[in-house]
Amino acid sequence: MEVATKREEGTVSTDAIVPGDGEHHSLVELASLLHEGSGELAVGRGGVQVEVPLSVRDVLTRIADVLASGRGVAIVPVDRELTTTEAAGLLGVSRPTLIKLLEAGEIGYSRPNSSRRIPLDQVLAYRDRRGRARRAILDELTADAVEMGMYGKPASAETDDAA
Repeated sequence: MEVATKREEGTVSTDAIVPGDGEHHSLVELASLLHEGSGELAVGRGGVQVEVPLSVRDVLTRIADVLASGRGVAIVPVDRELTTTEAAGLLGVSRPTLIKLLEAGEIGYSRPNSSRRIPLDQVLAYRDRRGRARRAILDELTADAVEMGMYGKPASAETDDAA
């Protein structure tokens, strides 16, 4: 494992853990082992063995999955507060768009001084709500297309606007 300390505009954390060379096989095996069952998982050292709590096992499983895919991870406490630039980067929107969302009450924030601070859990909750709303709209559009018999049919050559 390598820890990359690179500050990028709009990122939430400066410390990313990336898989090292030659770790792919071990990470895939670890992810598989963690997914395999609900049985006990324990770690031991020097004759002392401790059972791994389910919450930690879930986190380890997610981390192993991401690292096995070749991507890095960053671990950030949920109660962390973000700057507007960090929150906008996490949501993939511009800073002015984020400020409109804050002022409309879509995302909670505080203003301890002249700058806004946005709790990470508020940003993640908004992202989840936005994703669910988008999926619902897509499902509705797909249902309409199926009902009209348009879903799965290739576009007609007559609809080509090329002259």
